[in-house]
Amino acid sequence: MDRSTKGQITKQYFPNIVDILKIKLNLTHNFTLMVTRHGKINSFLHRFKMSETPLCPCGNQDQTTDHLLFECDLLRKERKALLTTIRKTDVWPTNKSGLIKKHLRAFLQFTNAIVIDKLTTKPKGDS
Repeated sequence: MDRSTKGQITKQYFPNIVDILKIKLNLTHNFTLMVTRHGKINSFLHRFKMSETPLCPCGNQDQTTDHLLFECDLLRKERKALLTTIRKTDVWPTNKSGLIKKHLRAFLQFTNAIVIDKLTTKPKGDS
């Protein structure tokens, strides 16, 4: 019986392991960050005491992958391109597995357009 909470975010994007195996992906840092929630974003860095705050520089809330995908004002332009594509055949917000199954190309373009270094505070100890 699988009772682990590990990988819950990734399971939202890939609910079935077979789905992952069928897709040929050129994995990028940003795509991996979005589907795992592990990487250089303030909520993750703060959890490990590498950032003084979990807040997003936009000032609205904690900088999580959901915030970046659905709400961050700093990614308005990048999100607009994603929404334009999705709204041709679907509704927004769409579920995360739908981003992979129906809108993978647009989602990859969105993730690759994000400049993570401009969205995070400097980790503690960096000058």
